[in-house]
Amino acid sequence: MTERPFASSLLAGKTALVTGGGSGLGRAIAEGLSAAGADVVIAARRKERLDVAAAEISAATGNPVDVDLVDIRDRSTIEALAGRHDVDILVNNAGGQFPQKARDYSPNGWNSVIDLNLNGTWAMTQVFGNQMLDGHGGNIVQIVAIVGRGLPGIAHSAAARAGVVELAKTLAYEWGPAVRVNCVAPGAFRTDGWEATYDDEVGADMSGVPLPFPGRPSDIANAVVFLASPAASYITGECLYVDGGHALHGPISALPPDGYPERSTRPTS
Repeated sequence: MTERPFASSLLAGKTALVTGGGSGLGRAIAEGLSAAGADVVIAARRKERLDVAAAEISAATGNPVDVDLVDIRDRSTIEALAGRHDVDILVNNAGGQFPQKARDYSPNGWNSVIDLNLNGTWAMTQVFGNQMLDGHGGNIVQIVAIVGRGLPGIAHSAAARAGVVELAKTLAYEWGPAVRVNCVAPGAFRTDGWEATYDDEVGADMSGVPLPFPGRPSDIANAVVFLASPAASYITGECLYVDGGHALHGPISALPPDGYPERSTRPTS
């Protein structure tokens, strides 16, 4: 991330925690927050990748970056993390899914994605949200997806992410004005995680999207920094789509075009 659209003192004196901050969008978000002056902690399950990312971010921004471990599916590790860090900004970026037709989901496959993307996000939100409510307030930014038109091929993740969006709206009311809660919904971003998850044909043709090219991780970072900053002090309960207009128009399937052969037949009744 090389663009620096925000002042280096914008978030000075604030502590920001980013889950899944060792790679992809999470790493970009952590760098953006650090460049804006926040004291950043990146947390995930594996320390090795975090250490590399922290060193790289620190070298790029000139600010130290702390690392810590958490498994968002294990509430005890979240509570332990909260005991070590008093944060002003929480970015729930950790999550994941696998593409598959809904008819083929196993109960375990469905539950694993719901547990990670919805329950894990909720556990982080409640533990650190309570810390903020009992302390000096704060900001929570949830990284979700471009829900609203359906997400064929990742129905489990669509259900979970939509749940997080509604959760943010609800908490914005219950927890305001002490805690602002917003979401950022990325469109097509070709990170290492994207490449490892989806077929090469998915997202290859973006000609129908108003801005017909993939986003840059810095685009997501900039959105998060904005929502976490005083510039967004009157914004809560919102979902900011950073997708080049993808949610308005364009392909939305997480499976390649030939992934739905049954669409070629007409029901008999």
